[in-house]
Amino acid sequence: MKKITVEEIMKWKPCSYYSEEKVQELIGEGKTPLEILDLPISKSDKFWLLLRQDYIPIKHLHLLACDFAQEVAYLNPDPRVQAAIDAKRLWVDNKITDEELKKARDAARAAWAADAAADAAHAAAAAAGAASYAAIDAARADVAAAGAARAADVDIETKQIEMVRKVFIDMEEIK
Repeated sequence: MKKITVEEIMKWKPCSYYSEEKVQELIGEGKTPLEILDLPISKSDKFWLLLRQDYIPIKHLHLLACDFAQEVAYLNPDPRVQAAIDAKRLWVDNKITDEELKKARDAARAAWAADAAADAAHAAAAAAGAASYAAIDAARADVAAAGAARAADVDIETKQIEMVRKVFIDMEEIK
C-alpha cells in the first residue's frame, strides 16, 4: 500500500498546527493509510489526509460518501433523503444519468431545508412560550437531546473511521 509522506502532506497545505516538524514527528519516513488511521490525531484530520483520489479510487469515494450519508439519514425520515442516497449508488454503477442524480439530490436538499425550517419554527414557538413551565421543561429536553445528538456524532465519526479502514483493508485484499 502506498505510503503518505511528509512532502505530500506539506503540498496539501495543512493547517498551521501541522508544521513540517509536527508532520515529520507523526509520519516519520511515511505511513500507509491504515497506519494513518491509528495516529493520535483527530478524526477530521484523518479524513482530510485519506479521503483523496490518490489513495481511494473515485468510485469508492462516492460509495463511502453514500455510506456516511446512510449513517445520518435517520435524522431526517423524509423519503427524499433515502432516495438521494439510493440514486447516488445507482449513478456510481452507471444505472442513472447525471440529470436523474441531480433531481434526487435537489429533492433531498429540499427535504433537509424543510426539516431545518420546522426546527426553526419549533425554536421560535419554544422561545415565545418560555415563560411557562412546560416550555422550560421542553427547553431542558431539547438541551438533553442536543447533548445526545453530539454524543451520537462522536459515535458516527468512529463508525466512519471504521468504514474508511474497511475500504483500505478491502483494497489491500484485492491486490
